[in-house]
Amino acid sequence: MPQNRSASLNTAATESEVSDHWRLLIFEGAVLMIFGAVALLLPELAIVAVNLLLGWLFLGVGVLGLVTTMMARSAPGFWWAVASALASIVAGIFLTVWPMKGFYAVTLTLAGFLVFDGVMMILFGMDHRRQLSRRWRWLVINGVVDLFLAPLILFVTFVAAAIWLLPEVIGIDLLFGGWSLVAVATAARPK
Repeated sequence: MPQNRSASLNTAATESEVSDHWRLLIFEGAVLMIFGAVALLLPELAIVAVNLLLGWLFLGVGVLGLVTTMMARSAPGFWWAVASALASIVAGIFLTVWPMKGFYAVTLTLAGFLVFDGVMMILFGMDHRRQLSRRWRWLVINGVVDLFLAPLILFVTFVAAAIWLLPEVIGIDLLFGGWSLVAVATAARPK
């Protein structure tokens, strides 16, 4: 019986924290979706331009994620969010500092990021499924989409040599990531 009471109190506290920061989550989700739309609308850029664009997108998204995470330290999944933001920052730095290192290195970096971020989102969603009631499913869906996109980007790059698909895959990832944050935030907003 005490375990159920403890879980209930933990769920209420988490719901309260998410509810307190719902505007911040919507802002971050909207920015992610804007960055995703930018990536989807600019597929014809040369590979160096794509690398720089994606590098800045990852860097911007990572810094934004880290700032919003630090502002909401008591929100659930703090360390998962920090790990995801830092991975995005590292990928962004790599892409912006070494845009000429080659298309295949960039592809491997992005695929690695998608796998890491996908696993982090699934673990975060599963770890907080009680506290986030049904909203945790959006985080898991985001992670599954990331894990689907990682081998897709490798296949397209190494088999089909479709350079134009790189920003499309990243755009889809950012749109789903942003949508999952907005979905969690709107469900948690005070009524």
